[in-house]
Amino acid sequence: MILEKKCPIFWQSRRLKRVVNSTLAAETMALIEGAEAAVYMAGIIKQITAVKDVKIRCLVDNKSLHESLLSSKQVENRRLRLDISVLDDMIWREEIKKVEWVQTSHQIADCLTEKGVSSEKLRGAVSRN
Repeated sequence: MILEKKCPIFWQSRRLKRVVNSTLAAETMALIEGAEAAVYMAGIIKQITAVKDVKIRCLVDNKSLHESLLSSKQVENRRLRLDISVLDDMIWREEIKKVEWVQTSHQIADCLTEKGVSSEKLRGAVSRN
């Protein structure tokens, strides 16, 4: 989910483009897709407004993914190494300002993809003054 000033401007849920063998790989692919969508939306915002710098902050609830991005130690899976390096490169080029870890209980978009999850957090995030 992409929010701009607490307004949702983009959301997507779909199957991954390739089969993966771990939660870490799935979360990494999802983060890449989300980050690429955010970079695209930031470009549009820059074109239609006077805003020169749109800071992209990605939130993940997978601790292993967050630690992999902070660590110089490489993951064992070679394909996953490539995916993580894509994210590292986006951070290095400052397309993404930062990737932050949050507890799963604080993920506001889970109600859009998981059965039985309350939408209260999402509604609260977009309706705060």
